Amino acid sequence: MMARPSCRAGDLLAGEASIDDVIEYDYRPTRPGSGPGRHRGVRGLAQIVRELRRRRFDRVYVFSSRVRYGLLAWLAGIPYRAGFGFSRVERLALNAAPYIRPYAGEGNWVYAEATEFARVHGFVAGPVVPQIAVPDDLVAELARELQRLPRPLVAVAIGTSQPRKNWGVENFARLAQALAERGAGVVLLGGPAEAASAQRIRAGVDRAQSISIRCESSVLKTAAALKACDVCVGNDTGALNLAPAVGVPALGLFGGTKPLRHDARMGAIEGETMNTIAVDDVLARLATFGV
Repeated sequence: MMARPSCRAGDLLAGEASIDDVIEYDYRPTRPGSGPGRHRGVRGLAQIVRELRRRRFDRVYVFSSRVRYGLLAWLAGIPYRAGFGFSRVERLALNAAPYIRPYAGEGNWVYAEATEFARVHGFVAGPVVPQIAVPDDLVAELARELQRLPRPLVAVAIGTSQPRKNWGVENFARLAQALAERGAGVVLLGGPAEAASAQRIRAGVDRAQSISIRCESSVLKTAAALKACDVCVGNDTGALNLAPAVGVPALGLFGGTKPLRHDARMGAIEGETMNTIAVDDVLARLATFGV
């Protein structure tokens, strides 16, 4: 598997027996102020090409329409190069048809395009609901740590990759307060960058003993925490996708982004912007999940 560092693939896929190794392709900054990635520019390109050539891959399947990935595979001398092939420019570096067309239906395009690419190359016969393997010992560890919280236990995903996808501290605090008043427990999920926001959310809740903050550096630990919960609600972010992948129903807040519809366990509340999504509407939808 090759992915950008921000994907956290090495951590996320650590429980997957089919993954032998993860190569990080660091061609751009992973966070503001971090400087250029080590594979950026001519020198960085030469470095990643040497690494790929050293491994002597026979095939590459590029789950993307970005031209750079096919070009990288061509420079690395990989004989069989398959990719989405949306454009003629992209196909210049690819040589393994069939290609696919961009998704034009409702909802988010990522899952639909990846599924179609996998189908035409014979990996699957049709759509497959994504699942992530989480080590049993990690699941047991997080279950013990969260067992003090009341039930139902609601995971609230406060992380975000873009400000426009963020429902905001004030809304999440009001939601957490209402859930605590209903007698539910709340697990605030995010990465280290969300720790301060999580503290502010918990500070706005009268029943802080019903709130646990899990701003983990490990995505796999976030997945294990999700498995201990009854439902997940939150921003259009990685944790929201993880919830149904570990068997937990989820309710996504999509203000200005297309909802995810690849899993029947993923519900959605849509708005023109995140500010148009009301706390009361979220609470009403969570009631249909038994909260």
